Amino acid sequence: MSDPSFSGVLDGTSSKVLSCVAALRIGGVLYVLAEAGGEGDLCYQADAGIRAGLRSCEGRRLNADVVRIAKKACRRLIAEYSGAERTRPFALAGFEFLADVMDAIDAEGGETSNSYLVIFQKALEVASLWPEAVDLDGHTSLRVFERFCQQESVSQLRAGGVPGVRGGLGPRELNYRGLVKSVS
Repeated sequence: MSDPSFSGVLDGTSSKVLSCVAALRIGGVLYVLAEAGGEGDLCYQADAGIRAGLRSCEGRRLNADVVRIAKKACRRLIAEYSGAERTRPFALAGFEFLADVMDAIDAEGGETSNSYLVIFQKALEVASLWPEAVDLDGHTSLRVFERFCQQESVSQLRAGGVPGVRGGLGPRELNYRGLVKSVS
């Protein structure tokens, strides 16, 4: 990731924010896929853990119970997911990605300033597994769109801190959720 938009020093908290936001974006479509397969409750629990991690970056105490339940939910989703064959590789890689972000949230000693780069790379790998072309804000592949979202979230964080990133998250989650319509 030698992209200049990722250059500059970020602290560990900023790195965790960017990791959580990437997980919430991809989690948007994962929730819809899991819900269709009858496993929406597990995905909701995973989402709650990621959101708890994001809230902890705003000075709130990390709710360890929520994160513990979320990690269990991720493991169950990985083991039990039975969704559509066409999106299964994306979904399974996505659930593993959420588990990786959970591990980063829960890691003793916190994140390093560049740990989000590893998470961003994993997010791109997951996005590459989307089974068809997309049309999201002029981007024709989910990987390219995810890369755009990553650059956007870094810029939002630098310009407006956590509230700035949160402000841009909702529309991107909806972009991801809308993908399911294209494969149904």
